Amino acid sequence: MKRFLQTVLVSSFLAASSVTYAQSVAQPGDPVIASSANSPGSEGVANAIDGKPTKYLNFDGANSNPSGFIVSPALGKTLVTGLSMQSANDAPDRDVRVVTLEGSNDAEATAWDAGNWELIVQLDDIPAWTDRFQTQTFSFENKKGYLHYRWTVVDTQGPSTCCMQIAEVAFLGGVYSGPADVTQPGDAVIASSANSPGSEGVANAIDGQPTKYLNFDGSNSDPSGFVVTPSLGMTYVTGMALQSANDAPDRDPRSITLEGSNDDEVTAYDSGNWQMITQIDDIPAWTGRFQTKELFFDNDRAFRHYRWVVTDTQGPSTCCMQIAEVELLGAVPPADVTSPGDAVIASSANSPGSEGVANAIDGQPTKYLNFDGSNSDPSGFVVTPSIGKTVVTGIHMQSANDAPDRDPRVVTLEGSNDDEITAYDSGNWQLITELNVPAYTGRFQSQVLIFDNVWAFKHYRWVTVDTQGPSTCCMQIAEVELLGGSAPKDVTSPGDAVFASSSNSPGSEGVANAIDGQPTKYLNFDGSNSDPSGFAVTPGIGSTTITGISMQTANDAPDRDVRVVLIEGTNDSVSGWDDGANWTEITQIDDIPAIGDRFTTQEFYFANDKGYTSYRWTVLDTQGPSTCCMQIAEVEFLAATTTVDCDLAAFKRQPVDVVVLDGEPATFLVEVNGPWPLQWYKNGEAISGAVSTSYTTDAVNSGNASDKYSVQIVGCEMSNEVVASIHDPSANPVSIGINFNGSGANGAPTASLPTDIAGVQLQAYWNNVTQGSGTSDEVLLNSLGEEALGLDDYEVTLDFASGGNWGAGTGDANPTQRLLNGLIRARTDAHIEFQEVPDGNHTLIVYTVGIPLQFQNQYYRLVGEDEGSDRVIYTDAMNADQYNPIQRYFRGTSTDPANRTLSNYVRFDNVKPVDGYVRFEWGTTTVGFDRGVAINAIQLILDNPALEIDAPSITTNPSPTVAQDGSAASMKVVATGEGLTYQWLKDGAAIPDGGKIAGATTDTITINGLSEAEEGFYSLAVFNDAGSVISSRAKLSMVSSGATMSDDLVVHLKFDETSGTTAANSGSGSDKATIYDDYGEPNEEPIGAEGLIGKAIHINGAESETYAFGVLANYPKITENGTVSVWLNTPGIEGDTAVVVRNGSSISIESENQFQITISNNADFEPVLACQISAGPNVINIQDTEALAIDEWVHVALTVDGGQLRFYKNGNLLGVTDYLDRINGSTEDWMAIGANLTLIQEEGEDPYFAMDEANPQAFSGSLDDFGLWHTAISADDIAGIYAKGVAGQDATKASVTIPDFVEPGVVAEPEVSVVRNDDGTLTVTFVGKLQTASTVDGPWEDVDAESPVTLQADQSALFGRAVSE
Repeated sequence: MKRFLQTVLVSSFLAASSVTYAQSVAQPGDPVIASSANSPGSEGVANAIDGKPTKYLNFDGANSNPSGFIVSPALGKTLVTGLSMQSANDAPDRDVRVVTLEGSNDAEATAWDAGNWELIVQLDDIPAWTDRFQTQTFSFENKKGYLHYRWTVVDTQGPSTCCMQIAEVAFLGGVYSGPADVTQPGDAVIASSANSPGSEGVANAIDGQPTKYLNFDGSNSDPSGFVVTPSLGMTYVTGMALQSANDAPDRDPRSITLEGSNDDEVTAYDSGNWQMITQIDDIPAWTGRFQTKELFFDNDRAFRHYRWVVTDTQGPSTCCMQIAEVELLGAVPPADVTSPGDAVIASSANSPGSEGVANAIDGQPTKYLNFDGSNSDPSGFVVTPSIGKTVVTGIHMQSANDAPDRDPRVVTLEGSNDDEITAYDSGNWQLITELNVPAYTGRFQSQVLIFDNVWAFKHYRWVTVDTQGPSTCCMQIAEVELLGGSAPKDVTSPGDAVFASSSNSPGSEGVANAIDGQPTKYLNFDGSNSDPSGFAVTPGIGSTTITGISMQTANDAPDRDVRVVLIEGTNDSVSGWDDGANWTEITQIDDIPAIGDRFTTQEFYFANDKGYTSYRWTVLDTQGPSTCCMQIAEVEFLAATTTVDCDLAAFKRQPVDVVVLDGEPATFLVEVNGPWPLQWYKNGEAISGAVSTSYTTDAVNSGNASDKYSVQIVGCEMSNEVVASIHDPSANPVSIGINFNGSGANGAPTASLPTDIAGVQLQAYWNNVTQGSGTSDEVLLNSLGEEALGLDDYEVTLDFASGGNWGAGTGDANPTQRLLNGLIRARTDAHIEFQEVPDGNHTLIVYTVGIPLQFQNQYYRLVGEDEGSDRVIYTDAMNADQYNPIQRYFRGTSTDPANRTLSNYVRFDNVKPVDGYVRFEWGTTTVGFDRGVAINAIQLILDNPALEIDAPSITTNPSPTVAQDGSAASMKVVATGEGLTYQWLKDGAAIPDGGKIAGATTDTITINGLSEAEEGFYSLAVFNDAGSVISSRAKLSMVSSGATMSDDLVVHLKFDETSGTTAANSGSGSDKATIYDDYGEPNEEPIGAEGLIGKAIHINGAESETYAFGVLANYPKITENGTVSVWLNTPGIEGDTAVVVRNGSSISIESENQFQITISNNADFEPVLACQISAGPNVINIQDTEALAIDEWVHVALTVDGGQLRFYKNGNLLGVTDYLDRINGSTEDWMAIGANLTLIQEEGEDPYFAMDEANPQAFSGSLDDFGLWHTAISADDIAGIYAKGVAGQDATKASVTIPDFVEPGVVAEPEVSVVRNDDGTLTVTFVGKLQTASTVDGPWEDVDAESPVTLQADQSALFGRAVSE
């Protein structure tokens, strides 16, 4: 059947700029044919594509004989550009070494050795697999789609005398989206003659069926064919598909021409004006009947009519020409990116009054005439499309009503990305194309010329360089359309997996900043002296085809900016910057122009038609070159989209209501998870040109304040409706707001505008303070825009001291972002003090969004009148990475430092000035981060009533939860407070009810049918009128029903040896640990000591004559999830710190090593346990608060799960710390046991391990049953390991806690509808639970009623929604 062709970008641009989706086009259950049935019963060919590590084994593969299979994807025609192959469970000699992949477009594949096949690729010398169930991925060039694929193993690794085997084969690609047939059954068609049998006429050629068109004119190689006029209108054809008929191969075409015409009408085969598109000679003979051949060619013009002519047959036939089906493959040209009313500037005003430049883009056959075009002088216009930046790949030009000599003959098109173009001959312009326009054959005739272009521009300059005449009068044109689409957008999103070239970065300037969508800074010291540095990223939306890169300079030091950058792609699985993945160069951009201005964005575009699942961005040289480092504020990988996968596309952040001063515009923002096209609506009607992630309204006043706005991911989800309301400063308490503008990085300084309305207590006229310490230099304004006067009408002033200013990275696109982006910072006892404050009961609100990548606690002390009257609030400071996904205020209220909550503001009510002073102090006790905790802004609300209720308080946080695949899983939070409403978050973003999710707006969330897509970190936001609070995070993950404690156990040192100098590893890793003395010689003395579980090692004890330590010379590194477990017994330590176990010589940002467990003496000289990991640019610490038991066996464990470090002692949780980014890789592959070690390399000598004499950090005592897993073991199972150890059994004897399988419930999709009745009442009918709120962003309250509900006409306006119960 023929496919209906929707309007898309032209094929050359489509291939180079579309988003594809990374997956195998072959799915379990697709038809598959083995090369033979010579396979064991349980290892048949279906296993090769079942999505599991089962085995397909074929004995035909013995002695390098070919074997394999055919698969016919149920998706239909697909485009494959990669193969992923997984080795089977055993016998590496049977693995594949040489593979061919072929494609076929036969109607069906019936047998392994039948059909017509074309070679796509041959992969020679595939590297030997180094492990079982290991996957290798290979990418290759292919632009042709096929219905069937034949995968053939030409040789095995052995070669094997047995067979060929493979666990899984994935054919990587997507549904073929190349040129499609532009003709449809029923389109107007004219035969070269009527010399055809009655049932084999010309309509058969385009009927979408294998019927036959036969014409006797084709005998003896005379020409025959047909004319067709596609009903789609003007189309652009770059290929044809020809299907042979049922018999007589000599009648098949051998030579063909294709012509195009743009006449208004073609009435006969041999009439009209025709232009040659292509001539294809010596078409290879068809090898079968009803076989389809696809032929492609270059073409840069679009036409209304096509003439297909067979100039010779294969015979040549003495009978005739025949064909079963002809498909003209192409596309409808792209849409016009300009609109009537767009800003347009003529080359001059030298035009008649009614034939001015606006006519060129008015969508009508009016005329633009310019006398500058006489005698071939240039003339034209500049246009700025209102839809924003676009990529233009074609021009449609319509001739005017008369004077063909005035028509354009040579045209250039240029683009500019200047902020503004004010004159035709001003600005910076880049040539896009120069076109030779064929002479028009009629008036008001259209010509469409297509060209390659991947650059996006804001403005275009269309210039007629020469006319057809040339004309002595002028240049004229009826209409010009610039054909294209929206500019490519970033395929990455904050939170995508990103891996730095190293963690050699300051704590707050790690690699996550490079893709967080904010002008934060990624700085890497590896970039000094032009050494390479950068990152690898895996976009969460899957495979994409990028054609551009956008890079924003950071806040300072232009010598650190990039000058040469390499961009690579891979379809391999990526777990690090240089983890062995196969990378393919996409482009290298040399000599990037230097830019002095900071936070400036540069875009670069390039040709690329290949999709990748991961990208590596490498800076090969900096502008300096810098002796310090490389830095960048933001990197975006740009791809355009022509279609949207609605299963992937989603809002990451919905638009929210906006409050503005009367007469000011409102700006709405939205964030989506990919480069999806958007369209904004007002009151349900699309807004022309409103297609970006932000929309700014006209001035808001009482006449339009009820307008409702929404935005749609085109063809998919529609956002919530939002409104812009008017703020009346006089209707609110008077307040004084201070915005600390900040500096240094992350988009700061950022000042509030006088009209910005922001804050928990909304106010305008925020005062901007630029310095990091000092006094307010200017008169402070209050929220009415008046001078802030205090005691005795003195001006209220400000005095403050901090550790300096900086930036948070919340952005600057709306008032709240501008308020929170700048900051002042401090570690201890910084202060802010209002002076000359009038008497009264005031409210003090402090805003505290922190620096990215820093996880710190914070205290806020409101200084009282007397000693002991201070009020202190303790919080965990919410950093910008945690704030940006949800962008809501969360209040800290705890007065207990042991019970902090994550927050970004604190509030003090009943604040009484002390002699006119209101002073508070702040700081942190957290160490290990390079900058202190933040204050973004502060607000003093005068004579403000205290809140009548308490803010919510969380008494029970969610617990990490595991459930079986497909089971229902629930998490619960217990909170106290009046009028509570709830919103669950996953990875920081709000979760909607519906689908698998029930209870997203209650205290208990249930996921019905857990899968990998639902795994992640969950938290609950709780709201009431006094504020909001957010719970701690807890991970939800899946567990296999057959899981054991030996799964993912890569290192298990039982230390049960009775002699020797090594400890065996019974985990899946193969390396043993070796015990050494302090001279670096193997030492058997520690072996065979009495342990808790059999034997142990005893090092540095009272009976030892020498120090001793252990080394595991190589171990499988933790990538994202991991557990470390060990039993220890110590009499105490000498010195300040002792190493129990550590990866490498140190845990620091420079070393990047992964983890350590240590014992340190506290202030009372008591030993306490501690653990550290390095994650991104930070070292994450947890230290026990209680002394370690002496001369007793103690179990210690740590777990990492991609977001939290957990530390346990004797089965009990000691502490939890969040981290952003993954646990780092390691520059040192070995693990130290019992001491601080270095690997010494002396010239001419073998390297050896030695204890650091100056700082030995030696452990004294016994160690037993050390384990390292590549999974984060649950708290219950850590307790189980402890219990087994106490009973004398090793860790593998503990059972994995496997929750019972809970059948998923059926979640009714919530629905709501509203009907206005004749009496003015509203009837609301709903499915689920009805909730209402005063704003679209909540907080939402349940309506205690059954459906339907009647609302009275005089009730206050509310927003309503239905949610799952």
